[in-house]
Amino acid sequence: GVTGAGKTAIYVEAIAASLEAGRPALVLVPEIALALPLVDRLRADLDARVALVHSGLGDGERADEWRRIRSGDVDIVVGTRLAVGSPLADVGLVIVDEEHDPAYKSDRTPRLQARDAAVRLAGAAIILGSATPAVESLGRALEGQYDRVILPTRPTGQPPTIEVVDMRAELAEGNRGLLSRALDDALAGLDTARGDQAILVLNRRGTASVVLCRDCGHVQACPDCERPLVYHQAGVTLRCHHCGRATPLATRCPSCHSPRIRYVGGGTERVEREVREAHPSLRVARLDRDVAERRGAAERIVDAFTAGEIDVLVGTSLVTKGLDVPGVTLVGVVSSDVALNLPDERAAERTYQLLSQAVGRAGRGDRAGRAILQTYQPEHPVIRAVAAGDGTPFYTAELELRRRFGSPVRVVGQVDGRPARPGCGRSGGGRDGSSPPRTCRGARDGCHRAGAGVHRAPQRPLAVPPDPAW
Repeated sequence: GVTGAGKTAIYVEAIAASLEAGRPALVLVPEIALALPLVDRLRADLDARVALVHSGLGDGERADEWRRIRSGDVDIVVGTRLAVGSPLADVGLVIVDEEHDPAYKSDRTPRLQARDAAVRLAGAAIILGSATPAVESLGRALEGQYDRVILPTRPTGQPPTIEVVDMRAELAEGNRGLLSRALDDALAGLDTARGDQAILVLNRRGTASVVLCRDCGHVQACPDCERPLVYHQAGVTLRCHHCGRATPLATRCPSCHSPRIRYVGGGTERVEREVREAHPSLRVARLDRDVAERRGAAERIVDAFTAGEIDVLVGTSLVTKGLDVPGVTLVGVVSSDVALNLPDERAAERTYQLLSQAVGRAGRGDRAGRAILQTYQPEHPVIRAVAAGDGTPFYTAELELRRRFGSPVRVVGQVDGRPARPGCGRSGGGRDGSSPPRTCRGARDGCHRAGAGVHRAPQRPLAVPPDPAW
């Protein structure tokens, strides 16, 4: 259905029914920042005993919550993917909010997908909630494996009007900033006296995404994982967004010792700075992982924004989830192309979900909402689908693409009966596994791997039955 259609109210009613039957409930959310507002609402509406489980708790706090859950002194467990392993007995209901979110998949061992684990292991009624469901979830619903319920309208407010800005034209007119003229004018036109607020989304942290030597072309990279370091103006450091390593800012190129260092690209810090400089009367705050790592900082910013103490909130995907603020009349996506062309079969899907969720933050009150999408590819099917407000053609095309290529791969250790070369662990190649990837150095030795990657493991099929292609 649409964003802002009242999924949380349905969750509350379903949890109340489960508690009346004498069975507790488990609620999973993708981000810590979404857990606390939900806990407050559940306590207010249901007067229930709620436990909170997430990685931001200290060891002692997490152990205390674990003991409460195990002793049966809890009616509802709310948490991130960690909560799927809570020792909650006789669970009556499991709710996975924003089930499409990639945060449910752990990027480290054990590589748990909390949504799929909940579906397979719970033995209880399960609600998967999302205005932009994962393609595989929608495919299972269309196949009849899941019951599908659509919420077509908002109980309050109206969907925002959506405007697509071609940044190629902006560049041709001499605008080299991150904000288009349309978005800059919209920020200037905010009526803060009436309580108008804005959200600006850029799914990239930092001030500059690449630090480049203009003489030799050397890009400063992390010595541990060899990924480009990102310049953060806050703290004047270079940081690796993969391992977290921080490096002092270099005034000369480490390779040729030239002082001609250039900072390329932009992130949330740069957007925040540009908005402050262009609109000094607006109260601006930023919410991204750099801010959220500080204990309690995310909650304070969200509370202040909800209370109307912040006019413009700049952030990454964190600001596109769970924010139900009636005062938001403007949403600007600074770069709709950040992840659109990544070598990932889910790149288009995740971009569609991010943009649709961001657009849905506007127009939830009694004032009309407006969304501005800045892009260098206005003709892309994802951009067109979001602008039209209809995801049906996009999902249809994605499902057909996955049926065509039989994606994702369901076999570990071999592809199409051909063994993977021992020690070959890189991903790449054709999505259907029919040809060796061009980047594979073992291709000449008969090594064949699929796009999802084949891990070195005993050459036997998975024990679980295979899912449909999507």
